Amino acid sequence: MKKVLAVLLAAAMIASAASSAYAAVQNVRLGGDIRTRAYYNRNLFSVDDTEKHEDFYIRQRSRLSVEADLTDNVWAVATVEADGLWGREVVDEEGNWRAENEWDVNVAEAYLQLSEIYYTPWTTRVGRQYLNYGRGFLISSREWEYKFDAWRNILDFYPWTIDIFYSRLAESNLPGGRGSDSASDSEDLFGANMNFMADYWTMEGYVFAKRDALDVVDDYGYTKNAPVAVGLRFDASPVEAFDIWGEFAYQFGNYRQVGMTSDESIRAFGFDLGAVYVFDVTWEPAIALAYTFASGDRGNDPTNPSEKMFDPMFNYNYYGYAFSPRLSNIGIFNAQLSVLPSDAWTLVLDFYYYAQHQSRSMVMGNPDMDNGGVSAMTNGNDKDLGMELDVILEYDYTEDVSAQLVGAWFKPGKAYEVPGNRNSPDDVFELRAELRISF
Repeated sequence: MKKVLAVLLAAAMIASAASSAYAAVQNVRLGGDIRTRAYYNRNLFSVDDTEKHEDFYIRQRSRLSVEADLTDNVWAVATVEADGLWGREVVDEEGNWRAENEWDVNVAEAYLQLSEIYYTPWTTRVGRQYLNYGRGFLISSREWEYKFDAWRNILDFYPWTIDIFYSRLAESNLPGGRGSDSASDSEDLFGANMNFMADYWTMEGYVFAKRDALDVVDDYGYTKNAPVAVGLRFDASPVEAFDIWGEFAYQFGNYRQVGMTSDESIRAFGFDLGAVYVFDVTWEPAIALAYTFASGDRGNDPTNPSEKMFDPMFNYNYYGYAFSPRLSNIGIFNAQLSVLPSDAWTLVLDFYYYAQHQSRSMVMGNPDMDNGGVSAMTNGNDKDLGMELDVILEYDYTEDVSAQLVGAWFKPGKAYEVPGNRNSPDDVFELRAELRISF
């Protein structure tokens, strides 16, 4: 009830602010979106045919945003977000406890932007915001999942653009000295991106770096993970209806895992290559081919863990809806066919093949993704992770209302075979239906 009241109060404050500002400057926009998704999945947590697991649930996210275009190139944005499962209460699998189903309510965006400062090409943005570079290979704003408390500065010298930012990722010290660590023991993200845009191609170079002085264990067993990524990206349209892209990133820096007594060096790399061609015929069929790779390591010696595991940082791209792998120690081949039967309908067929870079027993699914991906452990004896086929149907009811239906089938490979079980591994399925309105 407290969180519901908080949402209502926040909405009332935003509406009130929008109303008063609109009367003063006539250029305030109140908008947002509501997204409802229904999920059915099978065997996401185990690919052993003796442990079948099915799940069905509905999740909803609502966003309410105010955008104010003020005088002298001043821009302000504030967005409140509420996300949660359908159901008044939540019960565990055994049914032995019950909890109030309170939705997570937070401020998704809250920033001030100043443009053309003192009549220069300098734009600065301060506050909570989304960041995205290129196709989101390392830093993505897809589906508004990753939010950054950041100070961003953009210098526009067309055709050159320089983008420099700083973001606080984790704060270790509470105000008043009530934290367990010193003021410097926090986690930060720094970045610089340089873009050159021509008529038919774009080139970017970047440096993204994490500073990790926070002595806590993360979800992957790291007490310190401070990679520095240096990368180059390009997009080009050499001929009409044909696009190609490529991105390469090399990572160095330091890390430490549980059980290690000192820092070790990071030496990893990843890349993303692809092309798409659109045929100028009825239904406008398009064929796309892509290969995405992230280096890995065998990691057999726990006292001397991997030095070559690629860190995807804030990648939020779908590499198969069911498998949903984390971009580390993996190679992904993707072939896609899409057609437009009408202005309102889109049909997409996606095929993926996955293989580990190095044979290793590990969880390949990405817990930060929409469904968390397949969480079963690989056996460490084979690189063949399997293949997936996705069918995606999209329908635009109006310009503001859209629907999507996704069917995903993942066929595990030999890397998921269970010793002593000839029938393993078992297939993984996911169905996802979405309805969304934007206003």
